[in-house]
Amino acid sequence: MKNEMEKFLQQNFVAVWHHFLYFEINRSRFAVENFGSANAYLIFQVIAWHYILVMMDKDEAKIRDEAVELWFQLTETGFKTRTVLTYSLISSLTSLSIETVRRHVKKLEKNSWVSYSKKEGVKFSPSGENNKFLADTFNAKEVKDLGRFLDIIEKQK
Repeated sequence: MKNEMEKFLQQNFVAVWHHFLYFEINRSRFAVENFGSANAYLIFQVIAWHYILVMMDKDEAKIRDEAVELWFQLTETGFKTRTVLTYSLISSLTSLSIETVRRHVKKLEKNSWVSYSKKEGVKFSPSGENNKFLADTFNAKEVKDLGRFLDIIEKQK
């Protein structure tokens, strides 16, 4: 059974879908420029997703400013989690080989984005400068661009 938004997209596909693809293309292009390759970005996206899940486990911040504050706080203090983000899990989520994941995680570690240990797996642990870029530039652009896309959908309704 189709939900309401799926029905809307089916009925307005041509008017909406090219905007969605444009959003995805711009987001990916900006990410690849900043992470060096599509594979590196895909891997980083999974790491950031895992970190958001950890944040949600710690707090119920819903407003972006509160979430960003918590994001910085957990990065500074560190965090414990029941889930370990392994090379094999990242490989499964990205469809990249474990060796490709390992190589890119090493580069992300070298560039002060993550840390890795066999016990704790891949952990988001950016430098202050990287964290600031991610929150103030990268994610701010994502939120702005996604907002524009959602405005387009609203106008079609």
